[in-house]
Amino acid sequence: MSYLLYPNLFKPLKIKDMILKNRIMSAPNMLFHTVDGRPTQYYIGYLEHKARGGAGLVTLGEIAVCDGGSHTPAMEWTRDNLPLLAEMSAVIHEHGAAACVELTHGGMRARPEFNTVPIKGPVAGVSEQGYPVEAMDKEDMDSIASAFADAAEYWYGAGFDAVLVHAAHGWLFSQFLSPLTNTRSDEYGGSLENRMRFPLLILKRIRERVGPERVVMIRLSGSERHPQGFTVDDMITFLERAQEYVDLAEISAEGMTNFFATTFIPLAQNLDLAAAIKKSARIKIPVFTVGSILYPEQAEEIIASGKADGVSMSRALIADPYLPKKAGAGRSDEITPCLRCLHCTDSDNKNRHFVCSVNPLIGREARLGFADNIGRANFRKKVLIIGGGPAGMQAAVTAGLRGHEVILCEQTGELGGLLKFADYDSLKHDLRRFKEYLIRRVESLNIKVMLNTKAGKETVGKFRPDCIIVAAGSAPIVPRSIKGIDNAYHAAEVYTRSGILRGERVVMIGGGLVGIEVGLHLANLGKKVTVLEKLADYARDAMFVYRGGLEVKIKELGLEIITGARCLEVTAGGVRYEKGGREEFAAGDVVLYAVGMQSNEEVYWDLYDQAPYVAAVGDCKKTGNIAGAIHSGYFAALDIGML
Repeated sequence: MSYLLYPNLFKPLKIKDMILKNRIMSAPNMLFHTVDGRPTQYYIGYLEHKARGGAGLVTLGEIAVCDGGSHTPAMEWTRDNLPLLAEMSAVIHEHGAAACVELTHGGMRARPEFNTVPIKGPVAGVSEQGYPVEAMDKEDMDSIASAFADAAEYWYGAGFDAVLVHAAHGWLFSQFLSPLTNTRSDEYGGSLENRMRFPLLILKRIRERVGPERVVMIRLSGSERHPQGFTVDDMITFLERAQEYVDLAEISAEGMTNFFATTFIPLAQNLDLAAAIKKSARIKIPVFTVGSILYPEQAEEIIASGKADGVSMSRALIADPYLPKKAGAGRSDEITPCLRCLHCTDSDNKNRHFVCSVNPLIGREARLGFADNIGRANFRKKVLIIGGGPAGMQAAVTAGLRGHEVILCEQTGELGGLLKFADYDSLKHDLRRFKEYLIRRVESLNIKVMLNTKAGKETVGKFRPDCIIVAAGSAPIVPRSIKGIDNAYHAAEVYTRSGILRGERVVMIGGGLVGIEVGLHLANLGKKVTVLEKLADYARDAMFVYRGGLEVKIKELGLEIITGARCLEVTAGGVRYEKGGREEFAAGDVVLYAVGMQSNEEVYWDLYDQAPYVAAVGDCKKTGNIAGAIHSGYFAALDIGML
């Protein structure tokens, strides 16, 4: 009798002498914590967290093989650093996972600030970032191929079980394989046979160096998804040749929105490519798929249907490293869902500490410990939480797990706060799943929930709590400077007052992230939406990578955005506004506004002295996004009972 709910996902896989205990690969991703070329304890703890959570294979991301190939601060794989780097494989092995390292070369997308030699690619030119690129010659190619082999040999010596050659996402391999970027006229350009000559040389050099028994894997883009780019048939031809040297292929795709997919993209966006490659009789090695694989049920179906031999998860295991263990134990309802908000990627790109919106501990294991062991509080306290939005629910869950007596008061008839809109938004499926998860976690713990209860001093007097956490949220700012604004509705009202969506034309006053995303929802329903933003750019609160996905969806749905528009008056037929010194008119059957939120701080000021510990969290403390709500709620509850 099998005890596994997901028998295909948790079936071991043997590749040469490496045994994966399940079919879940923790994909290489974007945490690059190094100081003077050495990994920090944050970095090591982060990798251990993935292994401790139950992934079968944990991959250290993007190690540049040589000077000239770095696009991030380089991890210096020197003899002096070997003991510290070996610790990275050791912490992975301690939890029963196999350890892998991803080897990469940025080619023409390497960054001058991280290299001391000129940047080189398939052809000479100017990079996307505006710096000069030289064309590689045969000597360069030979040197780089040897560098890949040197790196593979080194990292096996550091205790890693496998190397993953990064042949995707616009780096060196893709640059040579792509007819869009490789316009050489010699034997390394032109036909597919020529374009894959150098990539195959690299793989052959690695195999010759490490021998036949070592596990070598490849991360490959299955298609450029471009009319003039390489196709999945091209990649089948390439992989048919490459499998002489590699033992497993992880299939992704070119294009940032395919490997950094936002919530607007369907799940498993690259599965069609992996399935086509897996289906080909010419491919004999295991094929994994990567890209928005977020749930064990989804992963099980992929493997059971024969579309792939395994799954590679990145952000799903950032949101919850314990996804594998929870799934294997039949506790999938406790898995923290990923929002695909890309806050992780964007925070790291800004050289800040790595941040996940829904997992406050990720990347902080060295300081705070592991998420499965936050521990019981030193002293059990009675905790009153005011507000059942995301910050309040997270505070309640954390306090409950810490062993406190928790009372949660919510003035409306249901939990969710501002996240309740996700029940009705046609695009925010990931956020709806997260809201439902938080409610389930509250209901699963011994938390007293009091709905339709507006808490104040009377409530405090009744329960006499030791601690109060105020999560009273925020309220919309009404732009009173605009004449006739009372004839408009706040953007959130479209979710609860369907009758206001009369006609087909909508004008949105305010082009911040809320205005744009509500506009996208309405456009997805078939409305013609015009967004008026007074600043010179829209969605300024959206960070770089997420914004890329946002722009794709804006174009797809035909959202009209007018920047530099100062709104003057809301009329029966639309909005008068001024742009460039001229008065214009945007016609609309309904006018909405989203110009910001203001904190509901009155409750905090009323109660700040009513208990030994009082904290404001979420929008009540500072208006912001879901990350601010979850993190502030978590840490406020974590501090309770320390003394």
